[in-house]
Formats: sequence, C-alpha cells, structure tokens
Amino acid sequence: MRWLLLLVTLPVLGAEIQFDGELHLAGTFKVIVTEVAATSGQATLIVLRTGEVIQVDLRCEGARLESPPIHARRPCDPERDPSLSVELGDTIVAATDLGGGLSTTALVGPREPGVPSLALERWDNVEMEWVPAEEMEPALFRFVLDDRSLDTTCERDSFALPVAIGEEELSLTLVEGAPTSGAFSVEFVVALEPREGALWLQLVTVDGDLLAEVPVEEGTSVVGRRGEEARHARLALLPVALEPAELAIPVCCVGEIRVTTPEGADEVRWWVDGAARSGDLALPLCADAPRSASVVAFVRQGLVWGRAEAAVTFVPRVRLSFVDAATGARPAEPWPCGLEIRIRADEVTGPAPVVMVGKLGPDPRVQELTLAQDATGAFVSAPLRPSDLGACSGDVLWAQFRDPRGCYTAYAILPLR
Repeated sequence: MRWLLLLVTLPVLGAEIQFDGELHLAGTFKVIVTEVAATSGQATLIVLRTGEVIQVDLRCEGARLESPPIHARRPCDPERDPSLSVELGDTIVAATDLGGGLSTTALVGPREPGVPSLALERWDNVEMEWVPAEEMEPALFRFVLDDRSLDTTCERDSFALPVAIGEEELSLTLVEGAPTSGAFSVEFVVALEPREGALWLQLVTVDGDLLAEVPVEEGTSVVGRRGEEARHARLALLPVALEPAELAIPVCCVGEIRVTTPEGADEVRWWVDGAARSGDLALPLCADAPRSASVVAFVRQGLVWGRAEAAVTFVPRVRLSFVDAATGARPAEPWPCGLEIRIRADEVTGPAPVVMVGKLGPDPRVQELTLAQDATGAFVSAPLRPSDLGACSGDVLWAQFRDPRGCYTAYAILPLR
C-alpha cells in the first residue's frame, strides 16, 4: 500500500509532519506539514486497530500546510467530514509523500474534560429538589460529577469515586446519566444504626443494597474527592448527655444513669460492657461484687441518633469497727469503759463518713462524729472514752453509718467492762 511506502522513504532534511496537539476522543485535530516547497498536497490517515484509511487535502496556511479539522469520533458521535472512527487508546498514523515521504503517529486520548465539577447534594423533601449538602444525616444524598474525560464509550460509562468516612476509605460507583453526556452520579441513603456499643453509618442504595458500613463518632465527615476537587459533609449527630457521667454504687445497691439531653427521645438503647440492656430514659444498675462497667446510651429523635458514655464503679460497702485508740488494733472484749477507743471505717469511696455512736439502752447519749483519713487510707474518729457517753461495765457501745443514698447501714458494737 502507498502509505506503507511513505513510512520508509527518505524525507527531505527539515521537512516534518505532525498533529496540532493532542488527539482527544470526540474532538478534532489537524495534520500539519512544514518545511516543504509545495503549496498543496495530501495526507493519508490510518487507524491501526481497524485499518480505516482516509485522505485529506493539505492547503497552504502561511509558511505551512494544514488539513481541515478531522473528527475523532465514536460510532455514537455525529458524523462529520472528514472523520475517523476511533476508540480510546487507538493509534493514528498520518503520512504524506511531500518532503520525500513523511509520517507520524499519535494516540487517541480521553475527551477534553471541559470544566469538571463535583457536587454533594441532599434531597429536600419540603422543596422537592436537590440542594447542596452541608451536613450528613439520615436522608437521600447523591454525588454528581461532570467530567467529559470519563465518557469513553457509546454506553453509559461508570467511575469509581474515592470516598472517605473518617479514617475509612472506600469508593462509590458513579454511573453516566445518559451515553456521551459526561454527567455521572450515584444516589445513596444515609442511615445510622447503633450496634455493639458503636454507632454505625450505613450507605444504602435506593433499592436497599448496602454500599458501605463504617463506625462513626461526633465530628466524622464524609468526603468525596476527584483530583484536587473535594466535597464533604460533616456527620450530624444528636447531642446526648448522661447524668451522672461517673457513678460509684455500693455492691447490692441500685444506682441510676439518666438521659438528661435531649429532654424527649423517641428511642433509647443502652449497652453495658458491650451487652444490650433494657431501659427508657433511666437505666437502673446493680451488681453483687465490686467491678467497673462502661455504660453507653444511644438516643434517637426522628431519624437522628446520638451517643454518650458514663463510667460506673460498683464499690464495696463501708465496714465499721472499734479499734484501740493507742495501737489501732482490734480491742479485746469486753473493753474497759475508761480507756480510749476510736471508730474506724474501711472501704470508703465517697466523702469522709459521718457516724453515730451511743450506748444500747434507754439513754443512748448519741453523738455524731466525722471521721478523718489517716496515713493508712482508713477513716478514723478522734479518741473517745465510753464513760463520756455514760457507759459503764455491762453496757454495749454501738456505732452506725448510714449510706448517703439510703441503700444500707453499717454497724459495729463493743461490749464494755
């Protein structure tokens, strides 16, 4: 064939054939010949994949020869003359017998992108239209990407959009709305689901298929990115507060964690150490042995969930005893009523305990004593003589501590002589 001969003939020194820039799918290009004496000629163009051949005239434009615009079209693009039927990545050869035989090649690149744009939108059920999304909440959303460079075939093309949810990376498949339009989108429903002590963000197709599921917390953002352009929306969670945020409960006593914010809730789900617990706005708590527990509350208003935590410690009950005021040892019973003693409290987890002390009988002469912490960590009273309470041989001294929550009472007794 004539074009094959042109590729191997020896060109005139300085003569050159070239394309006027990059070749774009669905775009136009020209063939240019320079440094030849002729004022007109022809160029042959071949698509190597298909063998399609066309010839174009070259006309003088200033100091060079140029072809008319040549269309690199797909089967679905409008037919124009002259044109070549191509696909993305095809190799096009341009050759001429001018200048002793010249040739060059070029690859067909993607369509020119135009002005690419990326948008994140939310469906407004009141206005019944798509609006820019600033916050991510349970609703219908979509990413919209306009970029003609991604339109490569005559079918509806697709593009995997990188999306970050907090530290998690995933991709959403955007589909071209119409063939050759260059407009891509994906619609998805955002839902929140409390599970196993965490709040999970779910992206679901409009048909109910799960696209992604990621644990989230306050401040998490959803970010879609195409090149240097990014669109993001911050996750909107319901503000939730628990009272108290830290709670100490004596063993076998009942304490309570309560949701104080928001004032009203459509649903509350409680988790204690990763296990679901039933409860409404208040959660009763009790344990038969000392331990620590983590309490999580998930609260829903409408479709929006929020999360809050509280720390609970189940503590031993306070133990009371009488001790020798001089040695701190357990007193021998019966105890001489003229010798000093102290009242000791162990396993104290709250403020300094206040105890009542008196003697058994019709005239108890009760006194109230506030205990102070000593070097060992125990709480003890000031020295006390039983005789100062009117107690003598044969009487019994008693001490009592009442838990401030009204949960239990601790006792100690000491026979006297």
